[in-house]
Amino acid sequence: MKISTNTAAQVSYKILTNDNTGELIEFADNKNPRLLIFGNNTLIPGFETHMAGLQSGQEFEFSLTPEESFGNYRNELLVDVPKSAFTVDGVLKEDLLYLGNEISMLDNNGNVVAGKVVELNTDNVKMDFNHKLAGSGLYVSGTVHNVRMVTEQDIAPSGGCGSGCGCASNQKAEEPVSQEAAGCGPGCGCASNQKAEEPVRQEAAGCGPGCGCAAPSSEEKVYEDDCPSCGNPPDLRGKGHGDCGCG
Repeated sequence: MKISTNTAAQVSYKILTNDNTGELIEFADNKNPRLLIFGNNTLIPGFETHMAGLQSGQEFEFSLTPEESFGNYRNELLVDVPKSAFTVDGVLKEDLLYLGNEISMLDNNGNVVAGKVVELNTDNVKMDFNHKLAGSGLYVSGTVHNVRMVTEQDIAPSGGCGSGCGCASNQKAEEPVSQEAAGCGPGCGCASNQKAEEPVRQEAAGCGPGCGCAAPSSEEKVYEDDCPSCGNPPDLRGKGHGDCGCG
């Protein structure tokens, strides 16, 4: 069977930025291939286009332009957010407001939009809601291990949100509010199993490991050994890489 719409494939792969000498941003090795679903608008279009027609045992190698992957950088996704959006019970959550912090916000429609703090002002916080790989090309290589038809279990929601929660949204934030200020946290189910770095559409990557649903700890855990579950090296553990999430 070949990869086509409504098929599922176990795939091992590496994804690097720009070319085969770029930064490694995601991988699934031969011992822990990842199940990818084709034709349900979760994978970036360029990835699906290049993978179409491949079958079990075939190797692949291709490059994606920014337009084929996470899009070009969009200045309109730089948004001034009032500091009132970061208050809980009238108290400003200053521990969230530092340069580089990634925070998941809720817009007026309840959609989750992940953004990074890029500037702090007296009354506002400038946030960048572009995907962190926006503007970058991708280099992808790997092997298809098996291909089959999609089952209902493959496409059943795995998070607590359900299919209608709107987490998979790229809508521009309008008067966004932090998830914590909205009473949303790690237990709400918004954090899906999808990783923003894998070959997933930007629209489907608004929430999950690495998106900022849980604000990063000020002390990052340092690993010395490879992940025992998926084999990720120490420098990639705890960063949302690999099938197990590594930490």
